[in-house]
Amino acid sequence: MKPAAAVLAACLFLGACATARPPLPAPIARGYLDAAALDQIAVAYVPTPVMPGNEPSDHANFGPGTDRWWLAIAHAELRPPEAAQHFDCILGTRLAGKPRPALSRVMSRLLVDTDALTRRLAESHPRQRPIAVDRTLQPCQRINDATRDSPSWPAGGAVAGAVYGELFAQLAPDQAAPLRLRGLDIGFSRAVCRMNWMTDFHDGAEIGRAVYARAAGTPAFAADLAAAQAEIAAARAEGLTNPGCAAERRALRRTGY
Repeated sequence: MKPAAAVLAACLFLGACATARPPLPAPIARGYLDAAALDQIAVAYVPTPVMPGNEPSDHANFGPGTDRWWLAIAHAELRPPEAAQHFDCILGTRLAGKPRPALSRVMSRLLVDTDALTRRLAESHPRQRPIAVDRTLQPCQRINDATRDSPSWPAGGAVAGAVYGELFAQLAPDQAAPLRLRGLDIGFSRAVCRMNWMTDFHDGAEIGRAVYARAAGTPAFAADLAAAQAEIAAARAEGLTNPGCAAERRALRRTGY
């Protein structure tokens, strides 16, 4: 599979592509983890049972047209380089304002790992999405029958969000806690969108942290991380800000997960 196609395939399977356009080309075609490593992670996880009545769709603060709903639409973009901008407001910069090839590379490789593991787990433990169980629910993104009927567990967006949160926490340790929380926000957005159950989100975040821990221990990751750290430091020194930060703060008034 070509590099760009690999990242697009991951995005489509995870059910979290904000747009239909192809991603920018990436200089990689595979992740950091081989099949054996992914299988070792996969055997440790089984789905947590769905708990009815504990879904964002049950709360007016997360419904269609709310600030949190619109942010969830933005969070549906998991592909780099655009996905990096979810962390702009914490870092005080605009990461998508210019090319950051090293950052895009490490995010792309992690996204490929995320997709590969999510596929393994979903095939072993298929679960219907909320929008498939209740077809009256309005998702916050365009879907087709294949997306509606694709597996809900684990929430692939939550796996990716947690992986990104851990990555950015390592790239900017002075903001580690809020960066990890932003990774959870991205995952929670998949439940806001009615694409995943809350238990899928919680399980996905835990799985994402396991993926990152394993990937971060590979030799290839260390070199990519160092290059990305240099790009983050340069970006933070540019003095640019994201104009969407005020809206983001309003949408993320904490109500708990």
